[in-house]
Amino acid sequence: MNNDILVEIFFPAVYKSYDVYIPEDVTFFRINEMLRKVSGQLTDGLYVPCEESLLCDRETGTILDINQTARELCLHNGSKLMFI
Repeated sequence: MNNDILVEIFFPAVYKSYDVYIPEDVTFFRINEMLRKVSGQLTDGLYVPCEESLLCDRETGTILDINQTARELCLHNGSKLMFI
């Protein structure tokens, strides 16, 4: 069974947030790659990601470990992230 969680991802470069389902058992390395590929579509081309783009916790600013999964990072429905 595939368990996805609904998180809010904020793009500070365009000052917009988007609700995105992410798989809870996939490493953030892969999730970062997926977001880089779709971020242009999400933001209507306003945000252009680079290789260094990464996710962090929106409230604390803590960079998320790309080797861990959402489950390991204790993320849940409603978690707020930031893509910088």
